[in-house]
Amino acid sequence: MTDKDGQHWFRRCSKAAQDWLLHNPGMPLTTEAMDAVIGAGGTLVRRSASGDTQSEAYYLHPSDSAYLVDLRAAGVSVGDR
Repeated sequence: MTDKDGQHWFRRCSKAAQDWLLHNPGMPLTTEAMDAVIGAGGTLVRRSASGDTQSEAYYLHPSDSAYLVDLRAAGVSVGDR
């Protein structure tokens, strides 16, 4: 999910938010991480819990989670811009 400048929203997050996101893959977002993702243009989702109920927690959109997994696999560290 890129902006008109072609930059993924992750690159616009603070270093602290990038660090948390890279080191907590698949985890429910903290309030700080959620604010950073929304502020940078990312998309949040709620996952279905058991049955039809929605989780109270927010997570990264699956495509954004996959992007972060790729970054980690490529050895990208916080602040590499």
